[in-house]
Amino acid sequence: MASKHNLNIEDLLSGFDSMKISALRNAAKLSPHIKERTIGPDCADLSRKKSIEKSPIKVESFDDTIKENDPNVSNECASTNGTPKSAEKKKATTSQFAPITHTEVTDCAAVQLKQHQQDIERQRLANVQKTLAERQTKIRLADEEREAQLTKNLQEAALNAARKEKDIEQRLLNAIKEQERQAQEASAQRQAEIEQENRRLSDIQAQLKRRQEEIRRKALLLDTIRQHIGQFRQGTETFTKALTVIGVQHATKFTNQKKAVRMLQKDFEQLLQTINSNQEVSQTEVDQATDYCKLLDQVNAEVTEILAQIETSQKQQQEQEKLEQAKASETPAPSTQEQPQQQTDPKPTDSTDSATGATQPVASTIQAAENEPFFQPVSAECLQFYNEIKSFYEQHQTAVKQLMDDPSMKTYRFNCQKAINVPVNAISAVNREHFIDKYNKLAALLSGQNVKAGDGMVSINGHPLGRTYCTMLLAKKFVSQADTSISSNASAAFPVAAIAVALWQRFPDFGRFFLAYLHRECPYLVPYYLPQHEGQSQEDFLKTLGYRFADGGVLEKQDQYLKRMSGLARLYAAVIITVPRKDDPTPHPHGLEYGWRWLTNILNRFPQPDICATLIAEFMQTAGSDLHAAYGKQFIKVLQVLQGDYMTALNRIDTGGPKARLEGLIKKILTEGRIDRPEGIMSVNFW
Repeated sequence: MASKHNLNIEDLLSGFDSMKISALRNAAKLSPHIKERTIGPDCADLSRKKSIEKSPIKVESFDDTIKENDPNVSNECASTNGTPKSAEKKKATTSQFAPITHTEVTDCAAVQLKQHQQDIERQRLANVQKTLAERQTKIRLADEEREAQLTKNLQEAALNAARKEKDIEQRLLNAIKEQERQAQEASAQRQAEIEQENRRLSDIQAQLKRRQEEIRRKALLLDTIRQHIGQFRQGTETFTKALTVIGVQHATKFTNQKKAVRMLQKDFEQLLQTINSNQEVSQTEVDQATDYCKLLDQVNAEVTEILAQIETSQKQQQEQEKLEQAKASETPAPSTQEQPQQQTDPKPTDSTDSATGATQPVASTIQAAENEPFFQPVSAECLQFYNEIKSFYEQHQTAVKQLMDDPSMKTYRFNCQKAINVPVNAISAVNREHFIDKYNKLAALLSGQNVKAGDGMVSINGHPLGRTYCTMLLAKKFVSQADTSISSNASAAFPVAAIAVALWQRFPDFGRFFLAYLHRECPYLVPYYLPQHEGQSQEDFLKTLGYRFADGGVLEKQDQYLKRMSGLARLYAAVIITVPRKDDPTPHPHGLEYGWRWLTNILNRFPQPDICATLIAEFMQTAGSDLHAAYGKQFIKVLQVLQGDYMTALNRIDTGGPKARLEGLIKKILTEGRIDRPEGIMSVNFW
C-alpha cells in the first residue's frame, strides 16, 4: 500500500507546475496596483491606505486555479457549452472572490480567505485522492481481470498443448502401427516373391537337368551309333576281303550273302541319311543299327563257314591229287608222257590270283565311291563340329525362351537391346579411344556390370537368364553386321572382327553363339551342303540355305543373296586372321587352322553354282595373304587344285560372273606368286 500511496502523491504533485503558473499569472496582474511588500513582519498595513483603487481587481476564478492544478481537468477557459454543474461552481467562486476595496479588508478577512482557500484546497485534494483511489481501484481490478484472463488463457493453452501432444502421440502411434503393417505386408510379399522365384528357379533347374539328361542320353545314343557305324564298316571290309581271296569257281556260293550285304548296306545308308536329316538319334535307330550289325555279322559268319568248307574241300582235293600223283609215279613209263598234262591240270586251281586281280578293281572302286568326298555334302569332322555348335545353340535357345516370351520382361529386353545395339552399330577404327570404349561397354555388360541403356541402366543380373539372353543377342548382332555394313564396305569387317575375337577370348559362349548364327545364315561356311528333306517345301529348304523371302513368299534376288553371303564370308575370314590383343594372353579361339580346314574341305566338296565361287573369292581376298604366309607351298598346291580339278567341275555347272572373278583371281595369284593384303586391316599395335 505504501507504494500505491507514493504513486498517488507523485500523481498529485504532477499538477503543481500548472498551479505555480496560475499563481504567477495572478501576481503579474496584481503587481501594478501594489507598490509595497505584502509578506513579512515589517510589511505595510494595506488596511490603513487612504486611497484605494477605484476599479476592482478581478481575480481569476478559483475554479480556474483548481482546473489548472487538476491534471484531470483541462486548463483552457471554460466553454459556454459547459455542463450546468460547472456553471454553478463558477458562479459560486465568483461570488466568493467579489471585488473588495482596501477599506473593507481586515486581517480577519484575510485569515478567512486563507482558511477558505485551504478548505477548498483540502477539498480538492480529497477529491483528487478519491479520484486517484477510484482510478487505482479500476487499475487494480483491470490488473486482476487481466491476470485472471491470463491465467485462464494459460490454462486453456496448457490444455490445448496437452490435447495436441496427445493427438501427436496418437498419430505417431497410428503411423508406427501403419508402418509395421506395411512392413509386414511388404515382408510377406517379398517372401512370396522369393518363394515364387525359388520355385521358378527350381523349375528352370529341373528343365535344365532334364535337358542335360536328354543331351547326355542323345550323346550316348550318338556314340553308340558311331560305334555301330564303325562296326558295320569293319564288317563290310571283312566281307570284301573274304570275297577277294576266293576263286571265280566259288563265287556262285556267295550269291545270297552278296545280296544280303547289299540290302544291309542300302538299309544302313538310308538309316544314316535319316539320322542326318533329323539331326538326332533315337533309340529305335540305334536298335536298327544294332540289328544291321548283327545281320552283317551273321553274313560274315556264313561266309567264314563257307570259306572253311571251301578250304577243307581244297585240302581234300590236294590230298587226292597227291595220292593220284603217287599212283601215277608207280605206273609204266609210257604213262610218264601224260605227266606234264597232269601237272598242268592243277593250274586252274591257282586262278585265285587272276580272280583276285579281277575282283580287286571292283572292290577298290566300291570302296573309293564310298570314301569319295567330292560328292559328300559334308566331311565327318565338319559335321561333328556343326552338330556340336547347333546342339549348344538349341539347348540355350530353349532355356532362354522363357525370358523372351515373358510379357513382364519386355522393358528389360528392350533395355538389353539398346545396351547392345548402340555400341555395336558405332564400332569403327576411327581412333583408338573410340574403339576401346565400344569394347569396354560390351565387355562390361557381359561381365555383369550396370551399363547405360538410353536414360536408364541395365545389367545381365536383372534376370537369371539375362546372361544367356544378352550373349545370344550380342552374337546375333555381330553376325547381322555382315549384312548391314560389311557387305557394302569390306574394310568394316576388321574392327567388328577384332572386338568379336576379344569378346570370344573372355566369354567363350559368345564365340559358340557367333558360329551358330553364322552357320544358320550361311551353312556353306561349315562347309555343309544341306540336303532337302523328304516332304520339305522348296521355300523352307531355301531358307535353310540362307535365302530370304519378302511378304507374300517372294524370293529375294540372287544378287542380293550373294551380296549378303559375301559379307558373311568377309566377316568370318576377318575373324580368322585377326591378331588378338597384346594385353590378353589367351590364344586365338578360332585362328588360321580353321580357315585352312574350311578351304580344304570346300575344295573336297562338289561345287555349287554362284555361291561356292563367291565365298571362295571373298575368303581368298580377305584371308589368302595370311594363309599363304602360314602354309607356304601347301597353300600353293591348294590353289593349283582349285585351278585344276575344282574349276573344271565348276565350269560344267557355272558360267556366271562369280566363277569368272574367281578364275581371274586364282590366275593372278599363281602368276604373281603373292596375294595382296586386304584394305582396312588393323595394325597389330592398334590396341
